[in-house]
Amino acid sequence: MLFYWKLHRSLLRISILSILTGLLIHCWANPIIRPSAECLVEINNSLCPKDNPYALGALLLFSGQGSLGAVTISNLSERSVVHTGFLVGKAASDVKLIIISLDGVATSIVGVNSGTWKYQFPTSAVTGSYWKKGTKHIVSLQGINGFGQTGPITTIQVKKGTNLDTNGDGYPDLLVTASPGNAVQGYGFVYLTNPETGIPSSLPDSTVTDGLPSGTFFGDWGGAGDFNGDGYADMIVGSQAINGAVGRVYIFHSSGANGILSRNLNSGGVASTVLDGVTGGGRLGSFVMGGDINNDGYDDAVLSSPWNDETFLFYSQGASGIATQNTNTANRSYVPGANDNFGSQSAVGDINGDGYADLVVSATTYNSGQGRAYIYLSNAGVLPPSPQEYLLGPTSPSPGCTFTGGCAFGGTIVLSDLNGDSCADLIASGSAFNTNQGIVFIHHSDCSSSTPFSSTPNTILVGPSNSTCTPNTCSFGNILSVGDTNGDGFPDLLVGTIFGSSGKGNVYLFLNTGSGGIASADLSSGGSSNAVLTGITTLTGFAQMLRLLDFNGDGFSDLLVSSPTANKIYYFKSNKDSGPGNQDLSSGGTSTSILSTSAGQSLGNSIAF
Repeated sequence: MLFYWKLHRSLLRISILSILTGLLIHCWANPIIRPSAECLVEINNSLCPKDNPYALGALLLFSGQGSLGAVTISNLSERSVVHTGFLVGKAASDVKLIIISLDGVATSIVGVNSGTWKYQFPTSAVTGSYWKKGTKHIVSLQGINGFGQTGPITTIQVKKGTNLDTNGDGYPDLLVTASPGNAVQGYGFVYLTNPETGIPSSLPDSTVTDGLPSGTFFGDWGGAGDFNGDGYADMIVGSQAINGAVGRVYIFHSSGANGILSRNLNSGGVASTVLDGVTGGGRLGSFVMGGDINNDGYDDAVLSSPWNDETFLFYSQGASGIATQNTNTANRSYVPGANDNFGSQSAVGDINGDGYADLVVSATTYNSGQGRAYIYLSNAGVLPPSPQEYLLGPTSPSPGCTFTGGCAFGGTIVLSDLNGDSCADLIASGSAFNTNQGIVFIHHSDCSSSTPFSSTPNTILVGPSNSTCTPNTCSFGNILSVGDTNGDGFPDLLVGTIFGSSGKGNVYLFLNTGSGGIASADLSSGGSSNAVLTGITTLTGFAQMLRLLDFNGDGFSDLLVSSPTANKIYYFKSNKDSGPGNQDLSSGGTSTSILSTSAGQSLGNSIAF
């Protein structure tokens, strides 16, 4: 890799020489060897590199190797997942510029300002190029001083994830909603991450709301995506009960460095995009998410109406984002008409490893609650009108998903490459299994473009006995999340159990074994997880929603667990071994911080992922 980096830099030097010779003649008598004295002491002179970036770039490209202070990356580490549009770092006082190389190609030279530097990753609306979600990349950088001497090369490998950085400071932010019910005003909140501590704010930094006191369910579900391709994360919020439960979805673009601005839609505030349903009782916005479906570098919107068995795709128009419209003009409509709650949830990921995003849509009430998942595999960025595969809730272990009441297979679904073969695997919960004991199935993709998932799960996780839960029901798998808590490069799994530990709620962490993925376990018969988090008191909704996310860029995912009835979100920092370890908040356990709000109720009923 170092050889290719040096080769590309040499070619870059040669190609730029002929272009910049004219500029250099007027700046130095001998630009390659000796800049003038006034340039070195940074006298304000238009002929000097200080005011002539082309000349300065050429000076550095033709300089020799020397000894410099350190150049470091602050917001990403080896094996980090990139949840931002920017790379940021620090540099020693003698470093003036930094050469950035992506995948072995020297692409940019960035300046150092008061010991810090910043570089924007490829993004369609700004650079004309982009990284596909899930792809791995090599990032290299090298410092240069005022004499053109270059320092050592720093290199890390990273993986592209969903952009969650609303203000472009290089750190993912927390986008959550608070929507307790039909008779209460709903909200969307942004908690910015402090770059120095790597911890989200304890109170919201910005707030969006429809301003209506009842009847809309604004914020019942929220998500994120860079819909206009500017490198900053935007927020998408569902409002499923508006207009007589027709439903509506709002997108709020980031303003740039100031992030997503606060606004009230009932008092002059305006959303960047409004997407309306057209079917009475359809409840568009019951589930919303962003993802680049058509492979153009701009995130698109995936919206579901499980009440009406519908899922719609709205493609971004480019730098302007998604146009305001209704579902009659959606780019793709999936309405199978099976009356099985099609659209309960959706997930986007590259299942067959061809470089294009695929789609999975779950239907939890299929066959009296057995549940099934519809698999749509992309053909070079175009999703088919019908699924290539149906995956049913398995019939075993006993009593299986076809037992009376079923298991609601697909109540939560996640696509993630668990075993490192570059093909996304399917994790699907069945929280109704065995009279709401709960179960989680993991199906590894075989990277096929026809039927990538076997009907037999590779991993089965069974929840604790109902006798340990209140009210005699655990709902293991009511929510799922993946992230690398121990920095080994393989995603680990969080499983929520909202009524665990006699109603206090539990979160179970299962570490990845590597190429084998997550190992099976039965918590009701001697099996165990790697760590357990328990809520502080009964029936506060602890584990109703949870997420794994690396906030400070150290390569270790931290944990977020909501407790909506208590109007709190608990943040647990990973200890780089097994997440935060065991933490029982009801008996001396602690969280790193607690997030709250003075507006709204049911904080954290959804967390963007």
